[in-house]
Amino acid sequence: MATLADTESQYPHLYHQAEKIEQTRMSKDLLYRVIMDPDITELNKAVAHFTKTIREKRTENGKLSSTRMNRMLDLCEADPNRLLKHSLILFALQLEPWAVTYFMEQNRSPPEKLSSFVSTELKDAVSQLLKGSYTSLQAFVEDARWRYVVL
Repeated sequence: MATLADTESQYPHLYHQAEKIEQTRMSKDLLYRVIMDPDITELNKAVAHFTKTIREKRTENGKLSSTRMNRMLDLCEADPNRLLKHSLILFALQLEPWAVTYFMEQNRSPPEKLSSFVSTELKDAVSQLLKGSYTSLQAFVEDARWRYVVL
């Protein structure tokens, strides 16, 4: 029985081609990079921007009105869990126009793809989540990520 290592050694050009395609996709689409890149540098930049902006826009007298919201934003920034970070970005994309702008500025993500994703796929996924169709936040995030990747 052939192992993955045997297959890779037989067809090294295929793996190099796939890697080049993946790198090209990541360089042309910031949201794709945030979702798929194992290097979390861009993901952390996006989360830092999102938490800062949420704190700025959702304050009363310079303070977040919800202690729990403030704690969750701190957790999203500090915790290495990508699921938390992706859920913050996905919810912000659905609820906040500035979040879409973050990815569209300077053509960092394809406008048609991002617009289609936010207005149809993500809207549907959030609706399903609120109706209880997903059994966990993880299932929601995985489905939403998949929907974006295959668009």
